[in-house]
Amino acid sequence: MSAAAANSVLAKARAMYGKRLTAQNYSDLLSCRTVGETAAYLKSRTVYSSVFEGMPMGSLHRRQLESLVHNHLSSQFASLCRYEKFIGDKFYEHFVMKSDVEMLLHAIRNINRNDTEDFPKTLPSFFYKHSDVNAQELYGIKDLDGLLRAVEKSRYKDVIAPFAYRGENGDPDYFGMESSLTKFFFSQSAELIKKSYKGKERKELLDFLGLVADLQNIVSIYRLKRLTSMNNVAIRTMLMPYGKMGEKRLNNMLEASTAQEALSTLNGTEYALFANRGEHTVEEIKNKIRYDYCKEKIRFSSYPSIVMLCYVRLAENEVDNITHIVEGIRYNISPDEIERLLIGVGD
Repeated sequence: MSAAAANSVLAKARAMYGKRLTAQNYSDLLSCRTVGETAAYLKSRTVYSSVFEGMPMGSLHRRQLESLVHNHLSSQFASLCRYEKFIGDKFYEHFVMKSDVEMLLHAIRNINRNDTEDFPKTLPSFFYKHSDVNAQELYGIKDLDGLLRAVEKSRYKDVIAPFAYRGENGDPDYFGMESSLTKFFFSQSAELIKKSYKGKERKELLDFLGLVADLQNIVSIYRLKRLTSMNNVAIRTMLMPYGKMGEKRLNNMLEASTAQEALSTLNGTEYALFANRGEHTVEEIKNKIRYDYCKEKIRFSSYPSIVMLCYVRLAENEVDNITHIVEGIRYNISPDEIERLLIGVGD
């Protein structure tokens, strides 16, 4: 990519980041008392206004509002990817695969809990055009056979199919599907980075991938030790590749007797916040560490691919914040308690 093209991607991603919610926006949202008030505020006072056009505001319920906000997120990603592809870079392929994997994971979880109505009904045309998943098949999915038809001609078929019917009674191994699909995403992302980039940019991209893998593995080890009796060999099969933590530290976590002891082994490392998490959940700590990393990189990195990655993660964090607020209002949680769940307010 030429210097001019790189600068244009950097400028576009940072401009989109500049339209994030402000501290005042968050304060106002926390003051809303109903889902309808929240929707009205997002429509009239924020960058999310466009997704509410033509919507009957008086009858919006929580799920519809969350779906609309996610639609905005997908549209923003598609716009950035379309621009990046236009100027000749290849990293848009990572985001297309990310969209595919998230759709498939959503479908797998919905089938597992028999909730086939909760599926996004729209997909930006950019992702639809470049995906090798049959998204139309997924929209009306009712069962595992529908999922397999959706991936029949895609690279994901061989990832999912082995787990379709393998239990004692021929039941699907949904957990195995999720794990295999996520590992595949990490591996394919690493291959794309190695093939398309070199030097410091490649190193920075792989470092980001390693951070995300480490954070996911830490959370997985904690949960598996806390909620199951799986041995270390079995736990290892659930971990993501390309982490940067190192074998010694990983072994220290795995050999710990309890979930909390596993987190304590992280004292003195870049992940020490897990060991000193106080009342925060491991998921909240994971999101906080990732947020801080991305906030620094989007401001100071000179590589368009890194700035794009970090913009996407920060935008996802904002949507998570909105979701916390909407759900908190729906279930009558106090504003102070909701605010404790939010990350990056006012940054």
